[in-house]
Amino acid sequence: MSENNQGAINPATGDAGNPKTGQDFEYAPKHAHDRIDSKDQQSFANKIADAHRVEQLEKQAEREKADVPPTEAALKHGNEPSKGAKIDEALEVEDEAELRKKAEAKAQSKEAHKH
Repeated sequence: MSENNQGAINPATGDAGNPKTGQDFEYAPKHAHDRIDSKDQQSFANKIADAHRVEQLEKQAEREKADVPPTEAALKHGNEPSKGAKIDEALEVEDEAELRKKAEAKAQSKEAHKH
């Protein structure tokens, strides 16, 4: 179940309620089940698994954010990107080109030392 989803969605109706009556199920109040509640009866292994899951989600969000070019936000809103955003994007392109060059040089060096 995703973080945004309030419950299982019935594919036939598209609702998260009782398919026979059409009424929504009763939900616990927001934050009624705290993941890090020390008095919760979760096992230690489940707490570790949950912490690992949250860490993976945070890392994934960070990777997705890193893939967004600095000028995208302004362009999305129909504005011209700032000078700093343009410079950042140019620096990113230069860095990627330099890293590719270094990787090629490393591969050539490795190949030369094989013989």
